[in-house]
Amino acid sequence: MAPTAREGTKADLSRLVHNVHRQGFVELDKIGLGGQRDQGLVSTLISRDLSGSDDLCVSWGRILPGQHHLCHHHPDASEFYVVLSGTPLVHLGDAEYRAQPGDGIYIPRGTKHGLTNDGDAEVNLIVGVSKPADWQFVPDE
Repeated sequence: MAPTAREGTKADLSRLVHNVHRQGFVELDKIGLGGQRDQGLVSTLISRDLSGSDDLCVSWGRILPGQHHLCHHHPDASEFYVVLSGTPLVHLGDAEYRAQPGDGIYIPRGTKHGLTNDGDAEVNLIVGVSKPADWQFVPDE
């Protein structure tokens, strides 16, 4: 039986711990059906490449005032948002929901979703996907 961390195996913290303030953000890079560019920033914190995860990806997302994260779906993965700050308009299927800090939002596999920051403050959220990498992004607008 392989030893566990409690039994003395040293954890590789350089692979297991990542900080958004040290890593910074990159711009979203997807393109919509009409050629429009996706808007927002992301800092990946847990993934296959960063952490060796084999079952999920977790990121910090930031949507600036006036930005819109394209409506899209993932046929191969579910997703969740946890809103940390701001009050984004969440597009979820055919419904819209005004989110607030503290909301946890589950997005089942194949469900159309997106975010609009129509407020004056930036939106910060934790984003989780049920695959560590390579999930499909299918634009719906």
